[in-house]
Amino acid sequence: MIERKGIVIYFQNKKVLKTIEKYNINIVYVNEAGKYLTGYCDIKDFPLIKKELKNHKLIRKVDESYVEMPEIGL
Repeated sequence: MIERKGIVIYFQNKKVLKTIEKYNINIVYVNEAGKYLTGYCDIKDFPLIKKELKNHKLIRKVDESYVEMPEIGL
């Protein structure tokens, strides 16, 4: 089973979306007016992704989602 973790990223500019996709984050929703997006990633990769995205200059804040993500089997 693959465990997933929901992630919420607040950004300053829409250009950062291409950078976010490189981190294997599956983007579910992008709110351009509120400048945030929701998505999910593997739970084992979450701490590293959060740490690296916090240091990016166009990202204001990175939070974990409180919505439970179902496990998927392969």
